[in-house]
Amino acid sequence: MQRMRQFLTLTRLTAVETLRQPICLLLAVACILLTAATPMVVMHKFGEEGKLARDSGLAFHFVCGLLIAGTAAGSSLARELRKGTASAILSKPVTRDALFLAKYAGIACVLLLFSATAALATLMCERVEERFVSTPALTGYVTDWQTGNLLLAAPVAALLLAGLLNYLRRGAFSSSAFVLLALCVAAVFAVSGFFDRTGRFAPFDLRVAWRILPAALLVTMALLVLAALAVALSTRLRPGPTLAGCGVLFMAGLVSDYLFGQHAATSAAAAFLHAALPNWQHFWVTDALSAGGHIPLPYVLRAAGYGVLYAGGVLAFGILSFRGVEVQG
Repeated sequence: MQRMRQFLTLTRLTAVETLRQPICLLLAVACILLTAATPMVVMHKFGEEGKLARDSGLAFHFVCGLLIAGTAAGSSLARELRKGTASAILSKPVTRDALFLAKYAGIACVLLLFSATAALATLMCERVEERFVSTPALTGYVTDWQTGNLLLAAPVAALLLAGLLNYLRRGAFSSSAFVLLALCVAAVFAVSGFFDRTGRFAPFDLRVAWRILPAALLVTMALLVLAALAVALSTRLRPGPTLAGCGVLFMAGLVSDYLFGQHAATSAAAAFLHAALPNWQHFWVTDALSAGGHIPLPYVLRAAGYGVLYAGGVLAFGILSFRGVEVQG
């Protein structure tokens, strides 16, 4: 029980520390603003209503999430090793394994909060994009300007409220703004259900494409895998090289099928590299949503299983690496 309390305490401290990093707040705000702005400036539908807004929202979720995961995970443990904080923690009855896993768990909590916010923004983004409606009162192309404007205002409101709390209570601005951003986006999501696409009051109906959620869940799983890679790399590298290493692994995983997959049957080295590198294509399946399509639940479960097993394996190697690191006071 004591070890569990220690683990939860370290996890909470890591999450708070991550939320206080200004770069994480900037990336989260940028993700929401870019997602909200896309359907309001789009000029082409590429053959399907909502496709560009949906794909752009998921892409912003993926890219900004990757940067948050790499930056936060890469700097958390490495900074404590460099400053001697890890030595002070380990001088108490806390094992290296617990410290390492708590670092990952805290960062994972932040990524889950970010992903939930980005997923809600993507659902509203797809709703906002211009589409053809035919009703007794209106026939033609309509953009949900009200929901779009409220979504654009959500980050501004979160920053203003965080600034007010910082002034009144001297609280940490970045962490308050990050949490308030999630709350403001959730509030806009709930309020939008009381209005139709033209902005008129209507019976509660969120009017969103729920089939986007499986794609957002897979993107979230990819972020958790990358966070595991970053935390493992940070046991040996400084934040800059850790982020660079994550970028290399990300690019290598994207082209793994092309470079190594087609040669896996004839080359043992290619087969090993194809299996060892994370295959990000398993988590990016937006094409399955085209033309009203859905991502099958069995595929989501298999991809999530792959992500859990891969992240678990990376964390196991990270624990072994951390055990051999010389911690200086």
